[in-house]
Amino acid sequence: MIRWLAFLDGDDGHWLRLDDDLVTARGAGLPAVADGDTVIAVVPGTAVVLHWVELPLLAPAQALAAAQLLAADVSGAPIADVHVAIGTADAEGFRPMALADRGTMAGWLAQLAAAGLDPDRIVPLPLLLQVPAREDAVTLLAAWGHDHARGSRLAFSAEPALTPLLIGDRSVESSDLAHFEAGLAAALATVPIDLRQGEFARVQAWRVDRRQGRRIALTLAAALALWIIGDVAVLFRNSIAADRAEQQLADAARAVLPRGTAIDAPRAQVAARLASLGGAGQGLTGLVAPLLAVLQGRPTATLQSLGYTPDTGLTALVAAPGADDGQAIAAGLAAAGVEARVGSPRDDNGISVVDVVVRPR
Repeated sequence: MIRWLAFLDGDDGHWLRLDDDLVTARGAGLPAVADGDTVIAVVPGTAVVLHWVELPLLAPAQALAAAQLLAADVSGAPIADVHVAIGTADAEGFRPMALADRGTMAGWLAQLAAAGLDPDRIVPLPLLLQVPAREDAVTLLAAWGHDHARGSRLAFSAEPALTPLLIGDRSVESSDLAHFEAGLAAALATVPIDLRQGEFARVQAWRVDRRQGRRIALTLAAALALWIIGDVAVLFRNSIAADRAEQQLADAARAVLPRGTAIDAPRAQVAARLASLGGAGQGLTGLVAPLLAVLQGRPTATLQSLGYTPDTGLTALVAAPGADDGQAIAAGLAAAGVEARVGSPRDDNGISVVDVVVRPR
């Protein structure tokens, strides 16, 4: 496994190459890496403030929101200018919280991008030091013009004059660059925080391997098949509904036309019948329309026969098996603005029917 550590200390920085656990190359500036190699940017601890905070078990977004509230209390800069990152919890529920200037973060990424690098992680330098076995001790590395310290829930880089104040009464275990480099692989495996979060998170390129491609193709094919089947089902239902409507129209035509008339064009035949009965004016049509509208709203009621004279008005025989069909028909016709009389239900060859007379008001 090849990993490149790009140290952003000073104007040009320097780099180390790790092959598995060993440093195999080093150089000034920023490295030129091959596709697929892991790049870890190591940023100065002097530009990152690290705190350990106790947070309950929360979803990542909730934990970050809680950390931002805590950061507002400890940051000397306006929180809008501060990038807040939250790390993994230790055994007692304490998490590292890193604070860095947003402009500085953007500058680091711009510097790396100019060298063709998009780091997988961004790690503060002091977190790459080994944590001493004793909780009251601190590992101290003096390098690159600063002291770098790491202890239990403690990590910082500072001017040498400030180090005693920050360490307090903890005992010091001194380190050097050789020990630092020898422990990098172990430190990278346990580093508890990555600054590439929130607006600075790495955008992952979506790559589809052959197996994923087959799964996606099968899923799309299944979705297309379901879509086609759905359309066919809709067409089938519409066809059935159209056939049913044509049958209902033919049945209504039989009720209007003289007995024995062959039905081949229901609409035209009914129109001709209406004209012969005086329906060219508003007399018949003004009475038939409300009756048919009322019957359409009563699925249990069906038209059996229909007659019309200008003197008596519209007479209809309606099969009305429902107990309240007659009353509903009368109420519907009255609401439509015509005068209607609905007779009492009577039996007609085993079918409950009512006589309906409709006149204009």
